[in-house]
Amino acid sequence: MPLREVREKISQILYNGESIGKARLDGGKANLLVGHNLDSKLDCLLMSYPDQLLRDTATYPPLMKTNFASHSLKYLTKAYLGYDIRLGTYDTFQDCVSVMRLYKRMRAQEHQEGKTGTSYSHDTKWNRNMADQTSQDLENMSPDELFQISKSNYQCWCLDSRPHDPIRDWSL
Repeated sequence: MPLREVREKISQILYNGESIGKARLDGGKANLLVGHNLDSKLDCLLMSYPDQLLRDTATYPPLMKTNFASHSLKYLTKAYLGYDIRLGTYDTFQDCVSVMRLYKRMRAQEHQEGKTGTSYSHDTKWNRNMADQTSQDLENMSPDELFQISKSNYQCWCLDSRPHDPIRDWSL
């Protein structure tokens, strides 16, 4: 099957009949894409997918090393799920199961409401960053204003299980 057809089939599944523009704007009915090191997989397919719909175990801050480098899926599976993978041959199905179990485990955690920026990642006031500002604007800002625009766009996966999360349609 040609790569173009593969991409079309994957897009049909991921976007779930939703227009690409609607999915990129607010998610719509598009599906979450869960995986490990998704950027490299999407690059190989010459595809992109909205960041707010990606759940990547390689880039999820609670699963990363303290220097924000990613752990291998083998390490994460052993550390968080308690079993070994890839003992013999490489098994893509086993990797998929491990990634989904990691995602579900992290999603099942209780959200800590007091954490700064975690529940507001898709609100436009939290999505601003320093790249949107000119150097003169930055120099004129107070430390508090600089802190406000430097907030992380990190969102807890535990919010995926909440029906009142405005980024997802929970009527499924």
